[in-house]
Amino acid sequence: MLIPILIFDGINITSTLIDFGTFTLIYLIIALTVNLEFGYAGVPNFGKVLFVAGGGLMAGSLSFYLMAYILNIHSTVLLADQFLFHGQMSTALANDPLLNFGIFLFMVVSGGLIGALFGFLASYPAIRLREDYLGMLLLAAGEFFLIFTQSYTPITDGTDGINIPDVLFFTGNQPELREVWLLGILAVFALGTFLYCERVARSPLGRTLRAMRDNEAAAEALGKNNTTLRRNVLIVGSAISGIAGVLVVIQAAYISPTTFTRIFYTFYPFVIVILGGAANNYGVLLGAISFEGIYDIITNVQVYVGAHNIVLPIDLNAVTPIAIGVLVIVFLYWRPKGLLSERATLTLKKYDLAKILQLVRNKEGAASQKQLQNQTEKPSVEDSEGSDHAPSKAD
Repeated sequence: MLIPILIFDGINITSTLIDFGTFTLIYLIIALTVNLEFGYAGVPNFGKVLFVAGGGLMAGSLSFYLMAYILNIHSTVLLADQFLFHGQMSTALANDPLLNFGIFLFMVVSGGLIGALFGFLASYPAIRLREDYLGMLLLAAGEFFLIFTQSYTPITDGTDGINIPDVLFFTGNQPELREVWLLGILAVFALGTFLYCERVARSPLGRTLRAMRDNEAAAEALGKNNTTLRRNVLIVGSAISGIAGVLVVIQAAYISPTTFTRIFYTFYPFVIVILGGAANNYGVLLGAISFEGIYDIITNVQVYVGAHNIVLPIDLNAVTPIAIGVLVIVFLYWRPKGLLSERATLTLKKYDLAKILQLVRNKEGAASQKQLQNQTEKPSVEDSEGSDHAPSKAD
């Protein structure tokens, strides 16, 4: 399979578009979970990197050890000789499609389960803490996990990382073909996540989450269990985030704690939700596309400035965080509801609502017409009594 390569003015258009789609879909999956937790349920998960990195790093590490067991690789320095075993593992996957799909499925399932487990553990403080304290606790938990994985070598070999089995090794020496396969996988998972979040938003559960977000006391007074709702939202959102982390490590076939940073996997997803609009999945989709487009423009400007030795009054590496920070401030000030604001969720389709409304109007019209006919055809009891017994002027 050959991928057409389009080059314009020294820029690989094909690779640029594929990279744009890849990172947009990754951010979309994570941002949808942020929108589910924060936009709908009001849970400020500032430790999102904990669940993304937890699913990706743990699933990648488990797949490495599992392949070593399957291929009967016995070595006392397994991590030290990983570069020798990496090619052997990837070749075995490429030659056995069933094993390749099994390892891929194992990584996705284990990443989701590990993310769900972390979400379940995080739900305990979520039950007892208010939003601001919960956000700070999850933020600290995410940083602690990254530091722990850097120090505990069996998981990721510290900062050196592990070259995990490459489930896309069958694409051979065609990087564009590999990127297309990855883009297709990401598109499937992103579409599934979007449809699931949209289904939840339009269901009674979505309306309950909004009620809990807006007024917890009122929701509890109506019989809603806020504790269970928070726990379930964190577990589901964390499971999807863990799967997103698996897709991130599959992209590079490499795991390292330095791959996952708080800026890329906590701050940027929140920026996307703010940019697109909280509690609006279509807004998050638009926000992910807009954010990645803006980010790529800023990156290309940095490359152009560096290539042409243009002197700027600030550090070139600081342009991206400054530009994104200014973007967030501008949106929070001028358009705090995002590009697409939150919309009321209809319990029925518009066609069904219009049909019911028309039936109600027809019944009301028929009832009022019948009442009018009764009033004109025979007098009321009060009028007849008044006419028979009313005293005359003579009396």
